[in-house]
Amino acid sequence: ESTSSSETDEQSAARELPADSGVADYVAIALTNNPSLIAARQKIERLGARVPQVTSLDDPMFQIAPIGEMAQTAAGQVGLMTGISQKVPWPQKLGVRGDIAEQDVAVAVAELQQKQLQVVRNTRRAYWSYYFTARAIGLTRESRQLLTQFRDIAQTQYAAGTRSQADVLRASVELSELDNELITLQQRQDTARAMLNQLMDRPVTAPLPEPAVIAPQAIADDLDRLLSQAALNNPALKVVQERIKQFRHRRKLAQLAPIPDLTVSLNYNVVNESGLSPVADGDDQWWLGFGINIPIWFEKYEAAEREALRGIFENTAELTAEQNRVAFEVQEALLQVEAQQRLIELFHDTIVPQAHQTVEASESGYRAGSVEFLTLIDNWRKMLTYELMEHQALVEMEQAVADLERVVGTHVQRRTEEPTDEPK
Repeated sequence: ESTSSSETDEQSAARELPADSGVADYVAIALTNNPSLIAARQKIERLGARVPQVTSLDDPMFQIAPIGEMAQTAAGQVGLMTGISQKVPWPQKLGVRGDIAEQDVAVAVAELQQKQLQVVRNTRRAYWSYYFTARAIGLTRESRQLLTQFRDIAQTQYAAGTRSQADVLRASVELSELDNELITLQQRQDTARAMLNQLMDRPVTAPLPEPAVIAPQAIADDLDRLLSQAALNNPALKVVQERIKQFRHRRKLAQLAPIPDLTVSLNYNVVNESGLSPVADGDDQWWLGFGINIPIWFEKYEAAEREALRGIFENTAELTAEQNRVAFEVQEALLQVEAQQRLIELFHDTIVPQAHQTVEASESGYRAGSVEFLTLIDNWRKMLTYELMEHQALVEMEQAVADLERVVGTHVQRRTEEPTDEPK
């Protein structure tokens, strides 16, 4: 048991992330270890193994007849009949079957790319949820220290007889509410940590480093450029496009199906030297034969072609629907990013600084006796709310960027100029 425990500890230590790990590090691990991606890669290998199967000839058929009433010939009695035959389909058929199998691989590759983008998106969204809870816990603890100072001030003034006990009690209630909020935030952080670990195929309780504070950085791409990139790179579109190609190959195979296949056979009979004829010489017999199948049930061939044609029409319509969906999702995600960028600027440049100034002024006024404690608490609570909202806007912007990159199919460009200062 001790050896097993030691091995578990070593494995756990080996899986720990460096303290300076950022979102890119989490994404890299998820792309390597995520089980759904491993399964998708195995699917590609599995489908690739089908190509040589469908492009190869059927096994030749060998026949032997050693027992029975054999034919009597002038050369002697036939003692053993043998034959070998090989079915040779129309040359194009094998090639088209290979094309269909290769399209299965192409579809699987596009599906892998689609899953990779989904895993990246989910990992990034989980990371930013983890990031927000870490920042929110830090801000709430700092705010709790500030509230403790306010309570101490109220306690001092109550002891001096200049304030009522209600101020002290109100501060204590607010402290209890903050403790309750910290418990909720810790639960949310544990959930985000578990999601990150699950995406990276790690134990859900495995420790993660504290995320470093980052500064927001706006994107540089416009809608037209993003739509063009999505049309080229979105793997969901590629999946449908590859299926259209596959049905075209299926239609071609259906058109080739009525062409007869050739069967070549070589037969050899062993003849005994003794026979009814006095001149029996025992010469063995052999002959080369050719045969074809006779395609007379044309209904099934026509049905196969109709099926393939309907598959083309179906996926062509699906492609249009997918293109419309992609365009909508690109615009929706971009609008979300732009809205959050404006909110970040508003909070960072105006609302949060003013909230800090208001709290400082309220604290000075309370000490001087010109401001009520309820006003100080209300301004303090608003300051904490605005600080959390600034971080929430940053997180929602980054999550929207993750959604945008998933639908575009590639990284979006960020502005090269100096980003806005990191949130407080």
